Amino acid sequence: MPIMNKAELVVLAEELGTEGQRGWLTPEGEFFEADETPAVRITGLELGGHEKAALEWLELRDPSVFEELERERVMKGFVCWEETDGFNLIKKFMFSRGFVRVAPDCYTGG
Repeated sequence: MPIMNKAELVVLAEELGTEGQRGWLTPEGEFFEADETPAVRITGLELGGHEKAALEWLELRDPSVFEELERERVMKGFVCWEETDGFNLIKKFMFSRGFVRVAPDCYTGG
C-alpha cells in the first residue's frame, strides 16, 4: 500500500473525526480504532485511548518499530508505559512516523 501525503491524511482524519471515529491513520491511510479516554482519570495510572491503541497496533503489526519506541521510553527514564502518561511520548513518536490522530473533536497530526 503506498504512503499517502500528509494533506491527504489530514483530510481523511477530519472526515473520520466528523463521523465520530477515534483512532489513528497509518501513513498508508489504514485506520485503526482507539477507545475514548475517560473524562475523569488520574494521570499516570493508565494510558489514554490513543496511546493504548498505538502500542497494541505497533506490537502486533510492526514489532521492530514497537521495540524502537520501547528503547526511547527506557532511554528517557520511564520504567513502564503508564509513567509516560501526560508526556505525549507515544503520540509524538507516532506523529514522527507519519501517523495521524483521528478524534471527533479535532485533528492532531504532530
